Amino acid sequence: MTTSQKDELISELLANRISLPNFISLRAEVDERDLSNIIQRIYDLNDEQVKKIAALAPLMAKVDAIKNQQRNGKFIAKIKNGFRGKPGNKVILVEGDSWFNYPILLSDVIDWIGMESNMAVYSLASGGDWLLNMLSARKYVEQLSTMHPDVFILSGGGNDLVGSNRIAAMVDPSGKMNELSHSEWAQRLMKPGGAPINMDRFENGLAYLSKDFFALLMFFQLQYYNIFNGILTSGSGDPKKGKFPGIKIITQGYDYAQPSRRRGFGIKPWRWYKPFARIFLGHGSWLKTPLDLRGISDENVQRDVVYAMIYLFNEMMIETGQLFKNIAGYDCVFHIDSRGSVGDDGWTDELHPLPAKFRNTGRAFINCINGLPPTSGLVYKV
Repeated sequence: MTTSQKDELISELLANRISLPNFISLRAEVDERDLSNIIQRIYDLNDEQVKKIAALAPLMAKVDAIKNQQRNGKFIAKIKNGFRGKPGNKVILVEGDSWFNYPILLSDVIDWIGMESNMAVYSLASGGDWLLNMLSARKYVEQLSTMHPDVFILSGGGNDLVGSNRIAAMVDPSGKMNELSHSEWAQRLMKPGGAPINMDRFENGLAYLSKDFFALLMFFQLQYYNIFNGILTSGSGDPKKGKFPGIKIITQGYDYAQPSRRRGFGIKPWRWYKPFARIFLGHGSWLKTPLDLRGISDENVQRDVVYAMIYLFNEMMIETGQLFKNIAGYDCVFHIDSRGSVGDDGWTDELHPLPAKFRNTGRAFINCINGLPPTSGLVYKV
């Protein structure tokens, strides 16, 4: 594919007018430079602005580093005690965002996994990290080569969408959008027999999703495809050339987050951390405020908009796993589906579940790591 041909397909993607065959062709050709170009054009930013916004805040980076240092110290201690020589033990490398490194003293998904005696977890996860950051920094690549883990776990995409009011760029307040009809690729995600769906909520939220959301959703798959292809085939497309034969990759796609500015004060003293987290960690700024800024202020509509986004994001992740089953020739990319698992009262803040709900998601990861049968296909339902 020539540079001009690739540029033309990228322009079609950004307009949400790319055909399915052209998207498949583009997916096989994009590189890191193309991905940077796409995200700049989605958000109308230059390269330096993208790097600045995607960079972790210094305080957040320090808090993340402290938690990872504790986790990775436990990892080293296990390894020193002959961990790898025992049948059933699993070495796990983690890259991801705040579902994997929640920046206060609460147990998140990875904390629960790390409590398993047969699992040694090395974490690179950082709350607030962009998927594009993870791809460009490539910290996981070095650790993959060093550790040759049994399992690689990845969570990313949420911060690319909801940080710095970016979700406002993904919606149209008219409520008259019909962008799904222009995306043959996205329509294919809505396959019969898929995950349970409330069609009234989905269609109500869908009417507010702009072409830029569908461009971003395709961009997410391009990034994940690039990452997994590098791990499983060393970028060649040929699994025989992969450096990590038999590695298991596990993804996750979030639950239906709830736009809110409520502080969380209540009559349950054991949840003292909720107002603390909400006051100091940006509660309300990720979802509710940017939707308010775009003139979408009805709480039910806001929730339906997020519902449609999260539903499609999870279906995109599931499809990506199926693609690599066909490429690698074995079940290699699994998905943890948390949709509907948190409920209305299960949130610490707008985006993050209570520790008990994180534990439930962690249990689904543990079942996948231990090789228990999936709920369906390549999916473990929380």
